[in-house]
Amino acid sequence: MIKYFVLLFILLFSVASPALAIYDPFSVTNNRVGVHVLSPDELESAARLVNNDRRGSWGYVTVPIQATDRDREKWTRFMKKAAELKIIPIIRVATIVDGAHWLKPADNDLIDFANFLNDLPWPTQNRYVVIFNEVNRADEFGGAVSPEDYADILTNAIDIFKRRSDKFFILPSALDNAAPNGGQFMRWDAYLTRMHARQPEIFNKIDGWNSHAYGNPAFSASPVLSGTNKADSFQSDLTFLTKFTQKKLPVFITEAGWSRASLDDRTIATFYNHAFYNAWANREIVAVTPFLLFAGSGPFLNFSLLAKDGQPSLAYQAIQTFAVTGLPLIEDYSTPTPTVTPTASPQAAAILGTEITANQLGLWQKIVNFFTNFFRKNQFTQTISVGEKKYQVEVVSSASDMALGLAKYDRLENDQGMLFDFQTKASPSFWMKNMKFDIDIVWISDGVVVGVSRGSAATPFSLINPASPIDSVLEINPNSGIKIGDRVKINL
Repeated sequence: MIKYFVLLFILLFSVASPALAIYDPFSVTNNRVGVHVLSPDELESAARLVNNDRRGSWGYVTVPIQATDRDREKWTRFMKKAAELKIIPIIRVATIVDGAHWLKPADNDLIDFANFLNDLPWPTQNRYVVIFNEVNRADEFGGAVSPEDYADILTNAIDIFKRRSDKFFILPSALDNAAPNGGQFMRWDAYLTRMHARQPEIFNKIDGWNSHAYGNPAFSASPVLSGTNKADSFQSDLTFLTKFTQKKLPVFITEAGWSRASLDDRTIATFYNHAFYNAWANREIVAVTPFLLFAGSGPFLNFSLLAKDGQPSLAYQAIQTFAVTGLPLIEDYSTPTPTVTPTASPQAAAILGTEITANQLGLWQKIVNFFTNFFRKNQFTQTISVGEKKYQVEVVSSASDMALGLAKYDRLENDQGMLFDFQTKASPSFWMKNMKFDIDIVWISDGVVVGVSRGSAATPFSLINPASPIDSVLEINPNSGIKIGDRVKINL
């Protein structure tokens, strides 16, 4: 196929939204201890901290993933290792650095991230995803502060991720609560107010709240102090949000900490101890992932909980003692034994091969091929004319059929195709994931061809988009000769 993802999917399909599959993280025994890491390779070191050398379990690890780091094997290993070590990942999506700032995300970035992260074997049923970082700073959001743009991006992200899986637990970007107003910054409360003005339902749509609870100014303020830029800043956030929503938002503190530029190790350890006993013991907090596990000799050395030689600091040891045994709901990837149906694909023989002897395999393949070919021929029941050409097409209009598309077929006959009927104007994105052959993608609007794109099986994850909104798409064999302006007649 071609799997597609429509940015405003709700407008395309007037169906009731499915019940949420995420669970309340407070409905289970929770280990709120966590840590922020810069690389998935640090998972084992992180587990020793957040699970207190196996005295606890299911602590949290916040880790960023950049748009250029969507390595399937690497992140699959990470998720499997997280399950083995009993770690709950919090994945913060990020774009890439361009000069002095992070690039502003586009809708295609969200689609790519949703597709990629949905395919990974998450260890728990809740899939915690943070949508970008400290967006009230220009250097974190394309060089300019725009709460309106971020409100739109977050709204799209929620729709896109939830359509891929209702197990995604979406957290907004944490804000820099110490940022001033003006120039390259915007105060956190002004930013939230403008987000709400742009998208009035945005704070009802998010699944939890994300906070960076540093003790400011200068990352040195005692956790005894309370305020909008202190270690309990999430309290100010939640109070302010009651102006916009009555939803009870569980809190995830994905960054926190104090700097050795101003404080010694013993003081920082004391501050962590006080915060975990008091401000961060709040019943609304799910996880606290201090920044940072290991900085090496990098720019964040003053925040590192491990020394350059890997030795734990006093702060590390203080945090470690708060780990308990968590009992999250675990994702179950066990698959029931497949049953043979008339519509089984040829690949079903490979799936069931362990239950079939070598002598039976040839007969089994013949049976599968017979039923596959019989039903395949009977799927292409409608006729469509494009210019002087005619095709027998399979018409798909449901979300599940569109998501599968032509990936269920090994080939098409020259007069066959698949017609995607959107029933309204849209600008969907297509990709060639799991496709076995190249195709022409014919974009149609109001009965006229408005564009033709090539879909290549060799580039399965490249997004293919129409130049303008369309209401239907025809997928056929490549080199069709169809051109812009051809009239389309569908005999449904």
